[in-house]
Amino acid sequence: MITGLTLAVLMLAGAITIGIYYGTTSPRSGEVAAGGDRPSTTTWTPPPAPEPRIDGWQVGYNRRIQLAYDVPGNWQVLPSDQRYSIPELGDMTFHGLVDGPSYQCGGATLVGGRAVSTRVLAEDTMSRTAEAFFDAAGANFYASGGDARNISLDLDEPRETTVEGYDAVRLSGTVRLPADGEARCLPTEATMAVLVVEARDDYVVLVASADSERPAPSPEARGDRIVPRIVESARPVRG
Repeated sequence: MITGLTLAVLMLAGAITIGIYYGTTSPRSGEVAAGGDRPSTTTWTPPPAPEPRIDGWQVGYNRRIQLAYDVPGNWQVLPSDQRYSIPELGDMTFHGLVDGPSYQCGGATLVGGRAVSTRVLAEDTMSRTAEAFFDAAGANFYASGGDARNISLDLDEPRETTVEGYDAVRLSGTVRLPADGEARCLPTEATMAVLVVEARDDYVVLVASADSERPAPSPEARGDRIVPRIVESARPVRG
């Protein structure tokens, strides 16, 4: 059974005009507060992706929620009209998709990392929201068919923080996977982190994960160093 991080199953999304407002900032004239995949009745053009802040890295950007985050230069930033879903989290879609370097294992194409982002209604605390996203993403990313019985998730305590002045919670942890016998190409550990940022009526959520231990030497398993930098680089993009 392949339990590594498989290539994202992508769905094409239609043309959508969406804005989101962080903290208590009010929309400017001509803008309509919205989020997720709900179309707005007002024509709205998101600001362009910013330049990376980390030297040698590139930018992943979810224009629908105006959230940017730096990712390694050898990761693949996917087109903005592609989306990803985690059924355990209900009716929501992730955008701003980035996949880590790909490799072959057991006849399957796997990737060494992933970063995705979305918005969710603020119906619970940021800490519990982060825990729910960590549990669901860990099972979806690494367990075959979403069955997490063969993996374990070790979560740290949620930590309050700020993202450019906005209240946020950061949750980090480790995904532990079973050894793959003689193949020795699957990761045995991955580092994952969830960042939840408080927006005006919603939470903006970033999930980042990358292999941190793998018997095979290529691609490098450096998740314990990469994932914290991705999360620390996350920032809202203002128009």
